[in-house]
Amino acid sequence: MGLSTRRDFVRQAAMAALCCGGAVRGGSEAWMRSGEHGPRASIDADALRKLSGKVQGRVITQEAPDYDAARTIFNKAFDLRPGVIVRCASSSDVQRALEFAETASLELSVRAGGHSRLGYGMCDGGVALDFSAMRRVDVDAGKRTGRAQAGSLVRDLDEATARYGLATTSGGCPTVGVAGFTLGGGEGRLMNKYGAACDNLRSAEVVTVDGRVVVASEESNPDLFWAIRGGGGNFGVVTALEYRVHPVGEVLSGALVYESDRLPELLQAFARFVESASDEMNAFAQIVPSRERARLQIDVCHCGEPGEGRELIAPLRTLKPQSDSVRVMSYLEAQAAGGFLLKPVAHYQTNLFLRDLGGSAISALATAVQHAPAGCKLILVPLGGAVSRVKVSEMAFALRQPGFEIDIAGVWNSPEEKADVVRWVESTRDRLRPLAQGAYVNQLGDTSDQLVRLCYGENYARLVELKKRYDPKNVLRRNQNIKPA
Repeated sequence: MGLSTRRDFVRQAAMAALCCGGAVRGGSEAWMRSGEHGPRASIDADALRKLSGKVQGRVITQEAPDYDAARTIFNKAFDLRPGVIVRCASSSDVQRALEFAETASLELSVRAGGHSRLGYGMCDGGVALDFSAMRRVDVDAGKRTGRAQAGSLVRDLDEATARYGLATTSGGCPTVGVAGFTLGGGEGRLMNKYGAACDNLRSAEVVTVDGRVVVASEESNPDLFWAIRGGGGNFGVVTALEYRVHPVGEVLSGALVYESDRLPELLQAFARFVESASDEMNAFAQIVPSRERARLQIDVCHCGEPGEGRELIAPLRTLKPQSDSVRVMSYLEAQAAGGFLLKPVAHYQTNLFLRDLGGSAISALATAVQHAPAGCKLILVPLGGAVSRVKVSEMAFALRQPGFEIDIAGVWNSPEEKADVVRWVESTRDRLRPLAQGAYVNQLGDTSDQLVRLCYGENYARLVELKKRYDPKNVLRRNQNIKPA
């Protein structure tokens, strides 16, 4: 069986399992229970005192006055109450916390930026590792490298590198944690030119579940390095990341907004624009429902010569946007514009990957928008350029073919709104599912073995073998989990 045949077989098998009703934990039933949490944890007080004496950071118990603030995560749909939060200050704190959790047989979670769609940064009754005190970023402009501690946010990395006229691919929301973002792949405004965030990772400091502190790179522990570039937090606790950074100064960036009943026509034009764009151009589209008609917003960011960028977006301007904010600005200002969600809110977001934006996909999107509750939207993120020129086998991140990652998202403020949003997100996902050929692990708001297989395709089998080696007991399971079985 040839390589392409094996790849198609893996994808088809995964999609068949999904389309034929394969169990999806985290579907409607799980989401309708997402506000529930377990009983108050009972952890030996003497053991907690000993742990406090061993760590350089803080041990935050359920009795601490800042416990509720410390357990807060970005997705307010989840109300999770860990037995103890260890706010780490060093890799040795991670070692002590891992040892404590194993000795007490407690579940472990890892919080960097806290943006996990499924609230994986916290847990009920167990030990939460919190990296919010580890946000240092060091830049070596001469070597064009940047080193960020695991608690660093996108804005921390962007601000540190911008001082030297440099940048690397980072997320579109300033408060996203760079660790989880990078380990899951990492889509951003610079990816067409410089690749995904994981493509720019040079090395990482990792604490393994057996307590070793190792460096993962092409030269040191290369199998682990292969796995963490896309495989998420399944293989160890990453405490620092070193990136390649690139010269990036001013960019041509902003949004063009169209309010009309021409949605199919506009989406076709967007697909043509993406197909003909250079690597310097990045664009994504947001379809926002309204009572009257859908609004399409196209966000662009061109990191090359501004004149060339203006020529590239000329076809979008001929479509007569009702507003056009595209102008030359600093890359830092473009990044600060943010993405879909800028502050904590209860939400449900999931995604699928489509190879093209053809008639069936456009029809499904247009139909979905007609029935969307308030607070919902569709986000179309094209993948191509440098991202698509990396071989699938080079690292765990498997979305290497040109196409569109479709995010399906909604927010709510009441139980009634929640039920409508969850139903809409899942019905839209199901409508698009027959057209899908993958998924992006960082944006999955539901989970199942089939979905995880879909994310990794032909890389899944190797990831399972590496999980057996680095985490045979599946200690690190609060993630889109790759099981060591």
